[in-house]
Amino acid sequence: MCAWRRRALRRSCRPRPPTSPDLGRAPADAAPERAFVPGSIDPATYLRFGLFYLGYYAYVGVISPYVSLFFSDRGFSPVQIGVLMACFQLSRIVGPYLWGWLSDVLHTRVRLLRLAAVSALLAFLMVPGVHSCGGMMAMMIGLNLITSAMSPLGDALTISTLRRHGAFDHRYGRVRMFGSVGFIGAVLAGGALFEHFGMVAFPWLASATLALFAIVVMGMRDAPDEGPRVRPPPALPLLRRPDVAWFLGSAFLMMFAHAALYVFYSLYLAQLGYSKLAIGAMWTIGVVAEIVFFFYQGRLFARLALRTILAGTFVLAAIRFGMTGYFGQYVWLMAVVQVLHAATFAAHHSASLKRLQHWFAGPLQGRGQALYTGISYGVGGTLGGLAMGWTWKTLTPSHTFGLAAAAALAGACCAALSFRGERAPA
Repeated sequence: MCAWRRRALRRSCRPRPPTSPDLGRAPADAAPERAFVPGSIDPATYLRFGLFYLGYYAYVGVISPYVSLFFSDRGFSPVQIGVLMACFQLSRIVGPYLWGWLSDVLHTRVRLLRLAAVSALLAFLMVPGVHSCGGMMAMMIGLNLITSAMSPLGDALTISTLRRHGAFDHRYGRVRMFGSVGFIGAVLAGGALFEHFGMVAFPWLASATLALFAIVVMGMRDAPDEGPRVRPPPALPLLRRPDVAWFLGSAFLMMFAHAALYVFYSLYLAQLGYSKLAIGAMWTIGVVAEIVFFFYQGRLFARLALRTILAGTFVLAAIRFGMTGYFGQYVWLMAVVQVLHAATFAAHHSASLKRLQHWFAGPLQGRGQALYTGISYGVGGTLGGLAMGWTWKTLTPSHTFGLAAAAALAGACCAALSFRGERAPA
């Protein structure tokens, strides 16, 4: 009888083949993230990741605020500038997934990041010699297809390394904080430089940031494999899962809503009579709030459930955009509302990346990150910009932000539905 019980016990302890369709699910999903032990990761690794984000978002800080001014300085019409700016969004729809698929197949992210950094640098060095609209359009499409690899592959590499040590909640925010600092520094430095030398300095400053980024990437290493290398499973079938679809739908709606901020916020404040100094101060308040959140992110994730954080960011986004649209004439209120950028961008970004690991990890890490980027920033940002532009011209600027608030409320419902059927962690 005892021998029979021992055999039964051995059979019950044998590893069973997975029956869940979550082919890429992280092994730690069944239990809370283990306690992070300070010093368990080489500090130089944190520094490399921090410099990665600083370099990449310094490049973004040169491109986002100033590329349209560069196009205008070249003599392009507003319609041509609109088409050229659309190239940025269109490239972000297809580019991230292609790079993510390639990284999962080749089992490397660092080599692809190095290729993207060097190729983007060489492409930008050619920009001063391009003067025609057709040539600039081809250049922007190619350049942004290359640079669309940087954010999803960098995030996938960072998350893979931190999660192996149980350090995502405690350390990702402080690593990502370097990116916010790089963005602010590049915006301020670019403004001073272009004020002195004119927009002719734009491609050279962008090339300088890409050169520094390439140097940083050359010193990075791939995360160790989480298991034996196998043929990567397909990622697209996971989109048929209701919880995955609801989550990606919420990500789409958040970036759809933020199109009002990124495209029309400065113009809206200018129409209300805000000075350029005041408009710059409002943007600075948002980024500083973002940095503060990233620094203290670990405390929030330790105290609140992920579903509460994720759904709550949408509710706060609805409040933020609604107050901006209908009470924008109150300067003090706008300053307070801008603090909510810590929730609508920083908290949403970190919570979304953590939630993404529930389905896409290991051999699906790169493509999962790319799907999130393409659907939210690519499709959501593009369609949001078109819809907000229509309301801006057809209705009123206030209703543009009202539409953003409505989209955020719909996103809160989608985020809550993505957790339906799951038990809250103890």
